[in-house]
Amino acid sequence: MKLKEGEEVDFFKIDGKSFVFAKKSDITDMILGAPKRQEAPVTLRYEEASKQYGPSAEELNVLKKIDTIRYENRTQENTLKILDDSERKVLQRLIAKRYVSQFKGKSGKELYSIPKSIYDSFLMRKKPQPKQGPYDVTLHVTQAERQDENIVELEKNGFIVLQTEAEASKVSLLLEQSIRQGQVLGTRSFNKNREFYILLRSYFDRYAQSILKKLRERNSRVSDLAKELGINEDGARAILYILAENGDVMEKKKEIFAIA
Repeated sequence: MKLKEGEEVDFFKIDGKSFVFAKKSDITDMILGAPKRQEAPVTLRYEEASKQYGPSAEELNVLKKIDTIRYENRTQENTLKILDDSERKVLQRLIAKRYVSQFKGKSGKELYSIPKSIYDSFLMRKKPQPKQGPYDVTLHVTQAERQDENIVELEKNGFIVLQTEAEASKVSLLLEQSIRQGQVLGTRSFNKNREFYILLRSYFDRYAQSILKKLRERNSRVSDLAKELGINEDGARAILYILAENGDVMEKKKEIFAIA
């Protein structure tokens, strides 16, 4: 019920425990049997509507097909290539329902995007879930991309060390969505080799506080910290570089770190 300034209201008892509170004009209408005024329809946000109703089977099939295309390659041309005529009509329906959105990518071309709420609610649970690594994370990569040796190593060990910008760029593209969601961290070393370190957030969270605790007790060499904590030396180094980048620690001498 919406009230405007100056409108009169009333209430009356309908049984031992119940009362009706209403505008006097509405009470008059009820008594006289006047047609009920139509309230404005309630429009659900598409996230809420999606959770409540969800895409149909044919809509879900088209969403799955779109999801097989790499994010940066999801142009109208590439998307329509893998859809038949009936599926293209379904795609227009998905756009109208905001299950698929359109935007211009860096190249200036129109790209299709599946909103995170739709992806998480209807695609993630429909896909067979890949076996998780020891650090309790499911990276947002396709099954084909998961076979990449760097991704395999990252999920197995919790970190990887890359020697070239080309390697780092390739892995960053594969992990773009996971990086955006904070599942993956990355930095570059301070030494002359300037390697790239990429590590799982869960790996960092598991050991970072222990490293900080050790450094509050005394300055330490990377190899000593790794040995004391029982972790790989490169893994410890990766965490230290992230901590240094955040201003928590500093490299006082080569390979010797201290609290900043």
